[in-house]
Amino acid sequence: MSAMDIDSDVSTVLATIRLELDQSELVSIFYRLEDYYERKLWHQLTQVLDELYFENPEFITFELKNKVYSLFISQFQTKLNPIKIIDFLLESYEPNEILTRLQDLRAQFVNSLQKEHNFKDAQDPEFLKIVQDDEALIYVDLQIARYDLILKKIDEAEQILKQLEKAKFQELNNDLNPRINAAYYLAKCELYKLQENYNEFYKNGLLYLSSTTSLNDKEEKVKLCYELCIAALLGDSVYNFGELILHDILKVIATPDLQYNWLYHLVQNLNSGNLQEFNKWLTVAFEKSPFLKHQEQFLNQKIRIMALLELISVKSSSSAMDKTLTFDEICKFTGTNKKDVELLMIKCFSLKLIRGYIDQVEETLTVTWLQPRILNLDQVKTLYNHLTQWDKRVDLLAKTVYESGGTIWAGV
Repeated sequence: MSAMDIDSDVSTVLATIRLELDQSELVSIFYRLEDYYERKLWHQLTQVLDELYFENPEFITFELKNKVYSLFISQFQTKLNPIKIIDFLLESYEPNEILTRLQDLRAQFVNSLQKEHNFKDAQDPEFLKIVQDDEALIYVDLQIARYDLILKKIDEAEQILKQLEKAKFQELNNDLNPRINAAYYLAKCELYKLQENYNEFYKNGLLYLSSTTSLNDKEEKVKLCYELCIAALLGDSVYNFGELILHDILKVIATPDLQYNWLYHLVQNLNSGNLQEFNKWLTVAFEKSPFLKHQEQFLNQKIRIMALLELISVKSSSSAMDKTLTFDEICKFTGTNKKDVELLMIKCFSLKLIRGYIDQVEETLTVTWLQPRILNLDQVKTLYNHLTQWDKRVDLLAKTVYESGGTIWAGV
C-alpha cells in the first residue's frame, strides 16, 4: 500500500468517526486532527490528541479512545513522540490487554532503533547500549513492570525494576524526562504496596509527587493521598510528615464532609504530637477502616514517640546546648506509665530521633540533639517564643556583665 493510500485511509477513518459524534467540542477536535494530519504537523497533532485524551473526560468515552488509537494513531505512530504514544496506549485498552500491547510496542521500538542505526545483530554490545539509554524504551519497560504488578506478576516486575535501577536510577538526580522518573517511582509504589512495605511506599510516593506533572484526576489524587497517609501512620521508620502535610495533595481530604477527612486529622495530630486529639480521631478511624484496629498497639506507641518529640521541642531550656526533662514530665505529656517511660526513650534513641542520655538516679532525660523536621505554624510560633526568650536572656546577661564589671572596663 502506498503512502497516499494510507493517508487516504486515515482521513477516511477520521471522517467516519467524526460523523458518529454528537458533541460539537469533539467534532471540532476531529476537524483539527484531519487538518494537522494532512499537513503533517506532527507536534500540533500530538497537542490535539493530548487535548482529546486528557482534557475532555466528560465527552470522550473509553470506546472512542480505543477506536482513535487502533484505527488512527497506530497507523503513523513512528511520526509522534514515542512517550506520548505509550501514554495514549495506556488510555485506550483494558488493563488485561495493556500488558501485551506494551510488549508489542516495545518490540516495535527496538526494531525501529535497529533500522535507524543500521545494526544487523540485535545483540551487538553497541546496540544494547543504545537500547539501554533510549528514553522511550525505559518508559515502556517501566509501564510493563507496573502492569505486571497490577496483574500480580511480582517476580517479572522486580526483575525489570532492578535492571533499570542499576542502569539509570541509582542517583536521585538524573537527566531523564520527569515523566520517566514519575513512572519509576509509581511502579516502585505499586511494588511496595503489594509487599506492604509502608516505609518504602511513603518514600517513593513523595518522590513520585515531586516528579509528576499530570496528577489531575481527582479520584487518583484521593487514592494516592489515602495510601500515603496510611503509609505515614504505619511506617515503622516514618516520623517526619512535613513533606506530606505541606503538599497540596492533602487538601483533597481536608474538607470535613469528605470520606477520608478522619485520616487528615490523624496525620495532622500525629505530626504535632497531640495525644488527645489523635486518640479521638483514632476511634473514628477504627470504625471507618477496621484493619487499623490490628495496628492499635503500634499506633499508640507512635503517637507517644511523637508526643515526646513535641515535648522536647516546646520545652524551655536555660542552656543553649541541651534540654533536660523529668520522667514525670514525660509520663504526663505522653500518657506513658512510669515503668514504660525508659523504653519509650530508648525507642527514640534507637530510631535516631534524639541524642542525649538518661539519668536513672535523678530520673531525667537530657537531650542534646533532636532530629530536624518540618514545622507547622504553631510549632514555628513556639520556636519563635524560644528565640525571643533566649534573646532577652542574652540582653540581661550583657547588662549584668556591664554593670558588674564597670571598674574592670575602666582600667583596661
